[in-house]
Amino acid sequence: MQEKVEAIFEGYEGHVKFNEPLSPYTSLKIGGPAEALVFPESIEEVVALVKRTAAATPIFILGAGSNLLILEGGIEGVVIHLGHLSQGVLTSDTTFYAEAGLSFPRLSTYVEKQGLSGLEFAAGIPGTVGGAIAMNAGIPGEETAAILKEVTLIGHEGDITTLPREAIPFSYRNAGLPQGAIVLSAEFRLQKAALREIEKKRFDLLRRRRATQPLSYPNAGSIFKNPKTDGGKPSAGALIENVGLKGHQVGGAQISERHGNFIINLGNATATDVMALIQLAQERVLLETGILLETEIKIVGRQNPCH
Repeated sequence: MQEKVEAIFEGYEGHVKFNEPLSPYTSLKIGGPAEALVFPESIEEVVALVKRTAAATPIFILGAGSNLLILEGGIEGVVIHLGHLSQGVLTSDTTFYAEAGLSFPRLSTYVEKQGLSGLEFAAGIPGTVGGAIAMNAGIPGEETAAILKEVTLIGHEGDITTLPREAIPFSYRNAGLPQGAIVLSAEFRLQKAALREIEKKRFDLLRRRRATQPLSYPNAGSIFKNPKTDGGKPSAGALIENVGLKGHQVGGAQISERHGNFIINLGNATATDVMALIQLAQERVLLETGILLETEIKIVGRQNPCH
């Protein structure tokens, strides 16, 4: 398969790396290699890449690498890294256009400087615009879908579509985008507010995050979705804490002592270590409470590389 992927890029003049380890590109600092890792510098180049590769090999889109666990075997086919798609611009008094690779916290800062409110919560979400849309990222009471105006996507055959927010079936931590669609850009609908109020809200949210989350270690954010609150079920973190797993360690991975819904990399963790903790937490919580925790983290790649 590696030879087939390399053949696809014969004559390609853009930036591509073959058999590239993905651990440096994820917030958890874990991940096997990509057969090809490509760094397009514009939306037009992404479109050309999709048309060049989609019929021949699988495509995986990588942004900030947060909320992601890549297994040791790495990712088959082509990984498109959207880090260069980071432009943003004010399109009206209350709307802001952003490319998919723009950092979500940076977007929050951009709109704040324009006196626009609605994205303060994004300051504490370490992902990109594309990733935030794909998983409807948010915090309790606020989510990406609520301030989204429209999204521009590219399909697996290279066709580009712009969908209004109302045409996308958003739900908790899910966008329901068309199968295989890649987010290229989006426009957000915000509200004018006093700069002092925006700054205070952002500061309060960040202070709460620093006080409750293990930010000094590599992590992938929340591992599990919170159970539906009908009947007053505890959060995923509280459930894991209640069954005594905070601080539990497998290899170089540990369920955070600060927050039960975070797994941290103590320095030499493997994807196998993290998977063992995920399975242990699910089994223990199910056994003691009858609640099956559903993963929020996206688990991708192969257990072992193909030879």
